[in-house]
Amino acid sequence: MSRIEAYDIKARKKVTMKNPQPYLMKNGSWALKGTSSETGIVLFRIVGRKKPKSFQTRFETFKNLFSSRQCE
Repeated sequence: MSRIEAYDIKARKKVTMKNPQPYLMKNGSWALKGTSSETGIVLFRIVGRKKPKSFQTRFETFKNLFSSRQCE
């Protein structure tokens, strides 16, 4: 996964976003929501009308995690 950078208001500079997740806004645009690697606050980066393809939603991540396990 590539590094995603967003502007951190608290640090007053661009920082790397940890755990970016796609987020659908009310107007139909997509954004990436994650946490700052420096201050830990929530960051948003608007990416446009198309859903980011390289990121899994949180539900898909858990689904893949639990589907690979074998319950005995």
